[in-house]
Amino acid sequence: MKKYSLLLFDLDDTLLENSSWFDDGLVQSLTEHPLTRDMDKQLFLKKIKQPPKSLIDKLVSREINTFEFKRERWKSAFDYFDVKVNIEAIEQLEALFTNTSMKFITVNEYVLNLMNELNKHYEIGIVTNGLYDPQQKIINMGLGDIFSHNKIFHAEQLGFRKPDSRIYNIALKTFSKKPEETIFIGDSWTHDVIGPIEAGMEAIWVNFRGIEKPTNHTPYAIVSSIGEIRYILLGSGSNK
Repeated sequence: MKKYSLLLFDLDDTLLENSSWFDDGLVQSLTEHPLTRDMDKQLFLKKIKQPPKSLIDKLVSREINTFEFKRERWKSAFDYFDVKVNIEAIEQLEALFTNTSMKFITVNEYVLNLMNELNKHYEIGIVTNGLYDPQQKIINMGLGDIFSHNKIFHAEQLGFRKPDSRIYNIALKTFSKKPEETIFIGDSWTHDVIGPIEAGMEAIWVNFRGIEKPTNHTPYAIVSSIGEIRYILLGSGSNK
């Protein structure tokens, strides 16, 4: 059977299995800050999580950076409530949210054990488009010893976002691996399946949303949760 020696993981909604840290952190931050204390927290959360498409397009096209995106996302949410807000207040809220939300990221023993097990048989890394510090997330998840700084490839720092092939190639070069030796694992069909496949890798799609395949690309496997990769990569049917 074909040999694979490198596993590259997405982070948010893959290793970090849900976005409750974001939701809980934002709601608490809105509750604590005097500017937002009396606002509808759930509606504000919805506006933050669903910014205008034009703003997302600017981020993807690199017309704006992540710092500018976060700032404009806050402004857009406040505009919905017809509240004028200055840059200083936005920066205060963003700092409060960043500090507060990270406290909601904790150790998932199952994921920790799975990564420890996989690390015995494969080299493993993370490639993420996430807007917030992946290293801090990893530390809070108890995975800091497995995913050292040089094994985390963050779009914000590299200047390339998935599915740009350059971000995958940087990871491959760092590990001195060929695409055909690599499996990418993640929840986004575009970023974690199409991008890796077109870069020459295999992909495992973590389809926790239970949606249909959007294109005719064929991943190595489709699972509904990260836990299901254990048998695929370590079970009797794997290459190990």
